[in-house]
Amino acid sequence: MRKLVDSSISSSVIDLSSSTPVVAPDSSILFGVLGPDADRGYMLKFNSSGKYLGDFDFGWDDTPAVYPHDGTYSVITKDNHYGTEGPYYITQLDANFHIQWRYQSTTNYEYCVNAPAVDKNGTVYADSEDGNIYVINQGGTLKGNLFLQHAIGAAYTPVAIGNDGKIYTLNDGNMFAVGETAK
Repeated sequence: MRKLVDSSISSSVIDLSSSTPVVAPDSSILFGVLGPDADRGYMLKFNSSGKYLGDFDFGWDDTPAVYPHDGTYSVITKDNHYGTEGPYYITQLDANFHIQWRYQSTTNYEYCVNAPAVDKNGTVYADSEDGNIYVINQGGTLKGNLFLQHAIGAAYTPVAIGNDGKIYTLNDGNMFAVGETAK
């Protein structure tokens, strides 16, 4: 375990985390670490030289998606409040980690995604522990959802968008490909 210390936070990088570093369009690095409360952790932001730039108060078991647009970018992450048994959100942040919008779980199940996906139009795809994959518009409104299978306590799973436009995800150990086959 390596201790990361800054004047504003104290965090740890440990093997329990399922976070993967992400390089943003401005070459900054985003990485989730466990915080002292062991429930929320932090998504840290560093410049390409390793200088600490800031944090968001969730992210230790999450790999964020990055949505480049209009000469800047947004960061999409789950934002689960475990210690209070909710609420559970998919949250979009601007490049400085200010909240742009949130979509709250209507079933009060956590977003079990460890990597949401975002398409070129900014549409967000995220798994929930309720067995659904949610499709969320820019602005935080629900576009739709698709029930995959009931899997409470399933592993944290990534969502990916293939070159074919299909959405690929896991649920309870089963892989799903969602979308139409090109003719």
